[in-house]
Amino acid sequence: MTQSPSGPIIELTGVKKQFKIGKERITLFENLDFKCNEKDFIVFTGPSGCGKTTILQMIAGLTRVDEGTVRVFDHDLSEFNEESLALFRSSGIGLVFQLGHLIETLTVLENILLPVELAQRDDLNYEKRAWELLEEFYMSHRAHSLPRMISGGEYQRAAFIRALILDPEILLVDEPTANQDERTKQAIFNKLASLKGHKTVIVVTHSRGIFPQADRIYIPDEWKLREEHGLS
Repeated sequence: MTQSPSGPIIELTGVKKQFKIGKERITLFENLDFKCNEKDFIVFTGPSGCGKTTILQMIAGLTRVDEGTVRVFDHDLSEFNEESLALFRSSGIGLVFQLGHLIETLTVLENILLPVELAQRDDLNYEKRAWELLEEFYMSHRAHSLPRMISGGEYQRAAFIRALILDPEILLVDEPTANQDERTKQAIFNKLASLKGHKTVIVVTHSRGIFPQADRIYIPDEWKLREEHGLS
C-alpha cells in the first residue's frame, strides 16, 4: 500500500546523473528539478539520447542518481535497497519500457498476470481483467504464445497490459506507440486519454497524438528540463 503524499506525488530535487563511457564521464543532468502532482498527465519529448527514458528510470528507482533526491509517494528512493524498491514499485507503479522485459519461458497471459502473483493479490478477478485488456489491445489471440512467437509491436502491447493489470496509481510509459499499426495506436491513445484525471501518467513520446492529453510538456535540454508551450 502506497502512502498518500503530502506534497507532489513525484519530486526530483537537485538531481545529477552521469554515465561513464570508457574513461570519460558524461553528464546527462545537473541540478535537475521536477515536480508532478497527483493525477497530472506529463509528456517528455525531444531528440533521442536527451535523457527522457533516464528520467523515467530514475523515478522508478531503476537508475540511481549521483546527487540529489528522488521522492515518490513521499518516500526518498535512496533509502530503499533493491528488494525494497521492487516491492515499492509493485505496490503502485506501472512501468512500460520499450524493451518490454517479458519472461521468455512464460506465455503472454502468464507474463501479464505475473505482477498479480508477485504482489500476492487475490482480492479481484485479475485473469478476467487480463482478458479484457487483451481484447482491448487486439492481443487475445496471442494470450498463450511465448514472447519469441510474437511481433515487436505485440511484445510492447503485452508489456503495456502487464503495467495496467494492477491498476497502478502511477503509470510510466516509454514510447507506447512505437512499432504499432494505426488501429493499435488509436487504442493506446484512447486508453491513455481514459486515464487522464484518474491516474498520474508520465509518457515519453514523439507522437503528437498524445500531446493534447498533456497538462505539461517538457524537453530535456542543457542538463535540465525545459517546459514547452503550444505543442499540444
